[in-house]
Amino acid sequence: MTRYAVLAESASECAAGLARLCEALGLEPTTAPVRLTDGRWIARAVTPAPGGHGTLAAAAAAR
Repeated sequence: MTRYAVLAESASECAAGLARLCEALGLEPTTAPVRLTDGRWIARAVTPAPGGHGTLAAAAAAR
């Protein structure tokens, strides 16, 4: 599994960057934007698991 991260100056910029990254590369978001101690924002995504059952799908199914 390959991991990707988006760093931004605001939560909205980070969310938009994550959405563009996922759309362009077919990734699955794993972490919504969170604020870092230095004031920047980070969000993460991964390549989907084979079979289309990635981490978000598995988490939703577990609820």
